[in-house]
Amino acid sequence: MPSPIVADALNQNDCAGRGTRAWSGDPAARYNHAMTSTGSRSTGAGTRSREEGVLAALAAGVLGAAYDPAVPARMLEILGRTASRRDRERLLGVLRALDTRAGALLLAGRPGPGSGWAPAAAEAVVQRWAGSRLPLRRRLAAALGPVALLAAYAWPGPARDATGYPGPLGPAPDVLRRLRPLRLEADEELACDVVVVGSGAGGGVVAAELARAGLDVVVLEKGGHAAERDFSHQEADAYRQLYLYGLTLATDDLACRIVAGSTLGGGTVVNYSTSFATPAEVLAEWAAVSGVDAFASGEVAASLEAVAARLGVTEAESRPGVRDQLLERGLERLGWHAGPLPRNVRGCAQDAGCGWCGFGCRLGAKQSTLVTYLEEAAAAGARLVVGADARRVLVEPSGGGQRAGRATGVEALADGGHRLVVRASAVVAAAGAIETPALLLRSGLGGQVGRNLRLHPGTAAMGAFAEPVRFWEGTLQARYSAELRRRLGPYAPMFETVPVHPGTAAAALPWRSAADHRALMERSANLSLVGVLCRDAGAGRVLVDRDGSPRVRWRLDPADEARMAAGLAAAGQVLAAAGAGEVFSLQRRRPAFRPGAPAAHQAWAEATRRAGFGGGRAALFSYHQMGSCRIGADPASSAVGPDHASHEVDRLYVADSSLFPTASGVNPMLSVMALAHRAAGQLTARLG
Repeated sequence: MPSPIVADALNQNDCAGRGTRAWSGDPAARYNHAMTSTGSRSTGAGTRSREEGVLAALAAGVLGAAYDPAVPARMLEILGRTASRRDRERLLGVLRALDTRAGALLLAGRPGPGSGWAPAAAEAVVQRWAGSRLPLRRRLAAALGPVALLAAYAWPGPARDATGYPGPLGPAPDVLRRLRPLRLEADEELACDVVVVGSGAGGGVVAAELARAGLDVVVLEKGGHAAERDFSHQEADAYRQLYLYGLTLATDDLACRIVAGSTLGGGTVVNYSTSFATPAEVLAEWAAVSGVDAFASGEVAASLEAVAARLGVTEAESRPGVRDQLLERGLERLGWHAGPLPRNVRGCAQDAGCGWCGFGCRLGAKQSTLVTYLEEAAAAGARLVVGADARRVLVEPSGGGQRAGRATGVEALADGGHRLVVRASAVVAAAGAIETPALLLRSGLGGQVGRNLRLHPGTAAMGAFAEPVRFWEGTLQARYSAELRRRLGPYAPMFETVPVHPGTAAAALPWRSAADHRALMERSANLSLVGVLCRDAGAGRVLVDRDGSPRVRWRLDPADEARMAAGLAAAGQVLAAAGAGEVFSLQRRRPAFRPGAPAAHQAWAEATRRAGFGGGRAALFSYHQMGSCRIGADPASSAVGPDHASHEVDRLYVADSSLFPTASGVNPMLSVMALAHRAAGQLTARLG
């Protein structure tokens, strides 16, 4: 999950290297032997083998007994998914530098080449990096440690087997795909009334509504097309095929990992089906912040009702698995609020296998845009194009007026390097709160585009139980608690659970040593969690690199960090009340307590507060990104107007979570769909 982690001067060490040393028991030698025997291109010489050799040594240090010779190649494959070519090349340059005497001394404090380090030496290097006061060294630990752990545990193999994880529960169903999207095999130019960039909660809804109104619609989806028969439910495959940048995107300091969908249907295919309506107090806040009357007039509320009805949102199909039973048990014993989650499902099995539906729902029960709005859009004549990465909005200069020009289409780079141009009377950007601002910035827009980003940063308290929990199983999300929000106000955290599969668990659970982490993973079947979902008041920003790739600049605001600390302390109480024998946090130091000891919880809460959460001190995840193209009446504080149209370019509209004036405070899918529903009405009135 790389980011800018090394100065250009470091790359000058590239040519100062020596050949790779090997001896019996050397992990690099074992790796090269394994790759040679399987026909891989490892030659024992050259830049790529040096990188792999250093990764092999570091992975052996991180993993210890969990090391697998296939891990280094997987690590390179994971690093190859990253958004920024510059970041990737810089990190590879660091690996090459570590295979030199000068680079190893500078970066690791021990002689090189790094590919020759024994596992114990490599382990000590990573431990020193993780605890270093130097940001560069901490980032190396944050970049390489989780990648090694993911590469060991997200694939079938001995490391994963030791956790008790069974892998997919049976094969995918042999059912026909109902959609037939286009995939380009040559350069092409299309023409339409409206081109929609993105096919998820925003793009899917707006495409269907516009197509139903008789407009000629083309939808561009960056990801591929996967349906029920394609969902392998292998963790590594799912991350590569269904998630944005293969689940490698993070804030530029690597402190918060960003989880977003990238497939036909977007995040609605991989999300956890939670379907909260935007709370009334949030709509009131949005009206006050944005100056958009629709939030207060009932117009957005009507759209919320319309999309909820189409998706069949219900609380009747929220049977809790063990994870959520433990959450509910702890809350009830404390006398705290617990409630069923509303979900967009029809005929959900609500069984153990539902825990894999973050890798796509094989039953088709999850009412994603893939099985609802996109089918309706296609039936009404919309053309869906997959593997199409929109690079810029085509803008015709204006002869005058307030706006700089008029949108006339989109230029995209399709699979195979083919160029796609879509000429259109209007453009709708609905690619999500990371990709939409990146597209607009690449297209020359500025102002408030990319600003006001919110991430809903989340962490968790973990509990170890005597009985098996298998936190990868069960209904995706079935229970929640708004206890702290009721007590402490609208920006206090909420509690939810999520299914946790071995790759994600390995990357999230604190690594202190190879043996310690391995022991933790081997008892992961008995772990459960209380997720702490924070509504962040502090704002970040989406920027673009020289190559146009998105860069996310965000830091945990001190007030948000204080609320996160309070949330984690309360989550620990819930797990203790539920019967956990040990409770710990996802902070690097992994403070823990055993319930029942006098004042144990109070001491733990203080220890977690002191340990801190920002700057990589704790594992943070963002499942919800929003606010980076804020809607509002004033161009000085918003990127688009009340009619969803850009303040800068005519005929350019936004219809996704980047519109949010502030963080929604709840899982945002329904809010996104409602705003897209409203945007489609605005656009139909203008173009119809």
